[in-house]
Amino acid sequence: MSSLDALGLPVSGAYIVLFLLLSSISSNLLYMTLVALKRPPRHADPPPLTSCPSVTIQLPIFNELYVVERLIRAACEVDWPKECLEIQVLDDSTDETQFIAARLVRWYAERGYNITHVRRPDRVGYKAGALAEGLRVARGEFIAIFDADFVPPREFLRRTLPYFFYERVGFVQARGGHVNRSYSILTQFQSVIIDAHYFIDQFARNRGGFFMNFNGTAGVWRRTAIIDAGGWEHDTLAEDMDLSYRAQLNGWEAVYLPNLVAYAELPVTISGYRSQQRRWAAGAFACALKLLPRILRAPISIGTKIQAVFHLLGHVSHVALLFMFLLQPLLLYQSQRASQIPLSPAYPPVWMIIAIIPALAPGIYLAVGQWRSSGQPLSRLPFVLGASLLGAGIVLTIVGAVVRVLYRRQLAFERTPKYGISHPSDSWDGKRYGLGLDPLVTLEVLLAGFAAGTMAYAAMVRSWGSLFFAGYFLLGLLFVIGTSCVQVNVPQLPRILASSPTPNREP
Repeated sequence: MSSLDALGLPVSGAYIVLFLLLSSISSNLLYMTLVALKRPPRHADPPPLTSCPSVTIQLPIFNELYVVERLIRAACEVDWPKECLEIQVLDDSTDETQFIAARLVRWYAERGYNITHVRRPDRVGYKAGALAEGLRVARGEFIAIFDADFVPPREFLRRTLPYFFYERVGFVQARGGHVNRSYSILTQFQSVIIDAHYFIDQFARNRGGFFMNFNGTAGVWRRTAIIDAGGWEHDTLAEDMDLSYRAQLNGWEAVYLPNLVAYAELPVTISGYRSQQRRWAAGAFACALKLLPRILRAPISIGTKIQAVFHLLGHVSHVALLFMFLLQPLLLYQSQRASQIPLSPAYPPVWMIIAIIPALAPGIYLAVGQWRSSGQPLSRLPFVLGASLLGAGIVLTIVGAVVRVLYRRQLAFERTPKYGISHPSDSWDGKRYGLGLDPLVTLEVLLAGFAAGTMAYAAMVRSWGSLFFAGYFLLGLLFVIGTSCVQVNVPQLPRILASSPTPNREP
């Protein structure tokens, strides 16, 4: 018996465990999709406001040269009595952004706006530290927060604050829209993933009575809920998820308003998208390590606990997917000797049947998100397929972030560059904040070569499921590698394939 033959049982066992893990995550995507489609709102429409409570709008920024003016102007145009509104520009910038912000703050202050420019001597705690510093001096009973890439809608406070009529509501979350969905293929793919989060995940978690996360922006907090939960903490890179879970563990409730949209800029570069996804993956996994023991001991329903586990450990699906992929050649080798053993993962009928759920569930989840978003799922189907490939293409980015957190290696807070892109004719070429070619590209090239070799082997032994699986990875990796290289060397080219504006309910 060769050494490869001896690996047969351990490899099969590992593969089955990974497959069951991925299947459970995929099955939950289908469950959440059904919940989003079927469950009614948990909170009835509240009565209209009879007074104007004091509100502080916090705008945390760091080196946002191209969007800071748009952000501050939109915040000052929010419909709320000036005497009840405070605006804090929480500015940790080290470039000219600080001077632009200071000029705008001074201009609006001279016209009667209660707006302040809050500077810190250092960036301790990054965004969480800035929010905590602002909260310390804030006057508002309610705290609205907008990141630099968002544009606060004028009616935002009028539509969110009535829900605080319910005394246990701790925060209200609006839906994120896209100012640059049609800018490029990359932004189209991203919009599909973000839409699924807002139209399926947030919808289902809120209506199903499960814990949902504050998105860190486009939401309003009751100040007492923040304080009761322990305030902003910066021991994870997902201070928004951390605080929202701690608040809900303390009995506070969340409200999600899918029909209130705050538009935002999607990352237009693959390097910016990588940094965003790396931060989100590391932050969510760090929250899992920090909060899951408390969640599992909490006096909440079993269903809420299960959904919290799926939510906080969602990026583990990328880990399972990667290792299942890496095991393919060994499984193919084993299939030549065990293809007639019904319990073997290499047994074709078993593969074809049990692979249906993890193969189709993400696509259904994304497609329903597009149906809810645009009402035209067929026209968006190519972008649904592309979004799925993008998820495979950045698998090393996600897995790397999870592994670093697992080994307690501190990740620096990587801001996502924003360039004020809102129209297909806009360009980021020549602007600051470029992140360059990610070092992971080298490993991605090697993984793409591995995928091509696996495809060749799978074709040789006529294992069509493995051929499809490896091809899925190869296409995703080639897109990410190609976009990474092109955007560094010829920044204008990624928009050659930019699509025309897509029919959508969002303007």
